[in-house]
Amino acid sequence: MLIGLISDVHANLPALQAVLDKLENCDEIYCCGDIVGYYPYPNEVIEMLRDYEINSVLGNHDYSVLTGDVSGYNYVAETTLRWTISHIKDENIEFLSELPFSISTNYFSVYHGKPGEGLEVLFEYIFPEYLNDVSFDENVVIGHTHIQFVKWFDDKFVLNPGSVGQPRDGDSRAAYAVFDSEGFKIKLKRTNYNIDEVCDAVDKAGLPTYLCDRLYMGV
Repeated sequence: MLIGLISDVHANLPALQAVLDKLENCDEIYCCGDIVGYYPYPNEVIEMLRDYEINSVLGNHDYSVLTGDVSGYNYVAETTLRWTISHIKDENIEFLSELPFSISTNYFSVYHGKPGEGLEVLFEYIFPEYLNDVSFDENVVIGHTHIQFVKWFDDKFVLNPGSVGQPRDGDSRAAYAVFDSEGFKIKLKRTNYNIDEVCDAVDKAGLPTYLCDRLYMGV
């Protein structure tokens, strides 16, 4: 079985479409949350996840759209969350409200941030260097940092497929991963997409231009 793994789409529709085109041979797809926030396609992205029957956990941006609590974010994140709250459809709020904090499969567990229970799974970061001193007793797929990596601990792994919608690891291409259950192998993948199209939509929506700077630089 081939399983596609994505995270941190952040309402970037062109990036999501490019990644899903690459994952068309996968039997299942899981998302590590932060479906919305930052970019101006929240409704279209949620509808695409629904159409593709993608299983997702809740991310911190998704949670903030649900609760209306945008405290603790920087100016750009807060501005885009407020924009999302004012533009998202009721049926897509309902979709977000039904997302779990975690998903367990036969091969791994999916979280947004730090594995655990409660709100820490949404807000706490797991960077690659954190894993020099910490390991987990299960296979874990996480997001939140927008940094693509996989780290093995003997026969266990921690995987971040990277961000579809706003990579921050110096590579502007949309990030994702593929897990092969038969060979128990992981492939980290990237794909190009039309960043100009996203930036035109950002401009039309009146969102901060810094959002585009990040996409072009991959930071």
